[in-house]
Amino acid sequence: MKFYYHPISSYCQKVLVAMYEKGVEFEPHIVSLMDPEKRAEYREVYPMGKVPVLIVDDDHLIPESTTIIEYLDGIAEPKLIFGDPEQRRKIRFKDRMFDLYLNDSVSTLLFQSMKPESERDQERIDTSKFRIDTMYGFMEHELSEQPYANGDDFSMSDCAATPALFYAQRAAPFNDYQHISAYWDRLASRPSIRRVMSEAEPHVKAFMGDDAAA
Repeated sequence: MKFYYHPISSYCQKVLVAMYEKGVEFEPHIVSLMDPEKRAEYREVYPMGKVPVLIVDDDHLIPESTTIIEYLDGIAEPKLIFGDPEQRRKIRFKDRMFDLYLNDSVSTLLFQSMKPESERDQERIDTSKFRIDTMYGFMEHELSEQPYANGDDFSMSDCAATPALFYAQRAAPFNDYQHISAYWDRLASRPSIRRVMSEAEPHVKAFMGDDAAA
């Protein structure tokens, strides 16, 4: 399998966590989307020009992080979407919540903070802060009763939460949330996640500044 990604991308990190959890072998292709020439070359692979993308042995192209993990779950253990239909629904639900309302909001705050103050979009900042606060309240309650997002076992939901919390340490610290902080400690102790963070750190520092990576 060929995996097109960049270590700094939160959605690529999400898939990498799943791959490392499963021990899936793949051919890495790091895509520099900030380079116009490299972006143009990559569009020959995937016209949308987004990462991540997985290309399997029959040259079938699989984009989008959740879809890639769904595919990997069909070919490699351990399962990251498991249980009865209701439990699988909850895993997919939290995967989407973490992507759309936590990860995307954290990313917005990060990129807005990199702009001169006069160029920042205050409405987007306020919306992102509201969504993050709402998600933190939701997560703090849920994690008070279970070690991982969907219970006792690591799932696709946790793959989605990992990059969001990795960057949230800089953009929206959660130190005041006891159960989220303990959850992050559990995540960060997993070999798969330590590996993803280690691979991302030099790219984060290069992109945001020497002291940016947590």
